[in-house]
Amino acid sequence: MRARRIKTLVVGLVAAHSMILGTAMLFAPRATMALFGWGYRGGTFYPSQAGVFLLLLGIAYAIGARQRAFARFLVGSKAVAVVFLVTQYVQGNAPPVVLTAAIGDGVMGLAVAAALIWEDRARRARQTHAQGERSGHA
Repeated sequence: MRARRIKTLVVGLVAAHSMILGTAMLFAPRATMALFGWGYRGGTFYPSQAGVFLLLLGIAYAIGARQRAFARFLVGSKAVAVVFLVTQYVQGNAPPVVLTAAIGDGVMGLAVAAALIWEDRARRARQTHAQGERSGHA
């Protein structure tokens, strides 16, 4: 049970991060980008659209606290985000703060992956223990 609670907590924190960032980008895109060192003077449609997607991802991540498929989706989406962010930085399309975002996404994805692995191992251990009790070998 402890492994499941840890997974729920980790997934919940990642979901909250995405929803908070998404909400900030949706309603205050220029201020949010400036806060993270990205001086942006263009229109707000695309940054606000990114906010909508982050908000939707955060909701999907929150579902991952209870649904394993969504938690796996979280891990995969964080891996894709890391590749995208590093590529954009290397190509000169993004400021250095993007590398920090890539590291953060990588850490979040690894934390959720580790929590999923821990939960799987705990579940297998419980099943093995229960089978041993049923067969009288416990």
